Amino acid sequence: TAVLALSVSLDGDGTTTYIIVVAAMLPLYKRLKMNPLILTATAFLSSAVMNILPWGGPTARVLSALHLDSSQVFTPLIPAMVVAAGWVIFVAYIFGKRERKRLGIITITEDADELVAEANHEDVSLRRPKLLWLNALITIALLVGLFTDAMPLPVLFMTAFALGMLINYPRLGEQRNRLNAHAGNAMIVAGMVFAAGIFTGILAGTKMVDAMSQTIVTLIPNSLGPHLPILTGLTSAPFTFFMSNDAYYFGILPLVTKAATQFGVTVEAMGRASLLGQSVHLLSPLVPSTYLLAGLAGVDFGDHQRFTLKWACGTVLVMLVVCLILGVVPV
Repeated sequence: TAVLALSVSLDGDGTTTYIIVVAAMLPLYKRLKMNPLILTATAFLSSAVMNILPWGGPTARVLSALHLDSSQVFTPLIPAMVVAAGWVIFVAYIFGKRERKRLGIITITEDADELVAEANHEDVSLRRPKLLWLNALITIALLVGLFTDAMPLPVLFMTAFALGMLINYPRLGEQRNRLNAHAGNAMIVAGMVFAAGIFTGILAGTKMVDAMSQTIVTLIPNSLGPHLPILTGLTSAPFTFFMSNDAYYFGILPLVTKAATQFGVTVEAMGRASLLGQSVHLLSPLVPSTYLLAGLAGVDFGDHQRFTLKWACGTVLVMLVVCLILGVVPV
């Protein structure tokens, strides 16, 4: 589950990751009677690590807010991401050992494809095994476009989607049925995004974000000024949990960074440190994709938060320690 989620998360979009991973793995979890919270936690932790890719939302906000380049912020964080990915796989191993102890060894006799199709109420006739390599080529081309930043992200995904639909389902009726089959999840996410945007707009429009930012800056003692990168790395988790990324990266981060530069701290270091708390941020009630993950897996959102929080905090600490050791975030 962890390896699959880490691979799919290369597109930087949590929603896509959750849909693919849950659709593929949930039937097996149900058949084995495994705790679905393990599925949501593993997929979540994997997506959280990859969420700071340059084409993901948080890094783009940092680059925009601090006027930096991705090579200044993201590239130095790659070793920390690799170690964090290893941490996620280790956590998944712990989950697996616990479930093995609880359930014992279970043998599956059903065909895996039929099991997944049955659990998802999927019509096997919709599959296109003869077009596997062509679909793989489209996917690889999409990934290359993402890594090379050939075109804007929406254009790349819309182009790949259009090609996939035309090749796999050339008839208009088939295309309409496929769109209708997935429209529900898309509308849920869109509605949550709009709701979160309204909330963020209220915070910004009423100047509450400005007031909160100024209050936070005034609370920082001068003696802690040189250590602001470490503090930023630690506090970015709770701050981004209780407020949106827009509010934090466009409201608080520029002010804290400006204060940090007075103590000789570089802007790049503050930008990197601010991204380390994303594993906890994604558990926030303000993140629509996490609701989607819980809904797809059939678990309560609060249960998912409680089950995953300590492991998400572990990811933050692992990345921070690696950054401190490598000097990516100064002590």
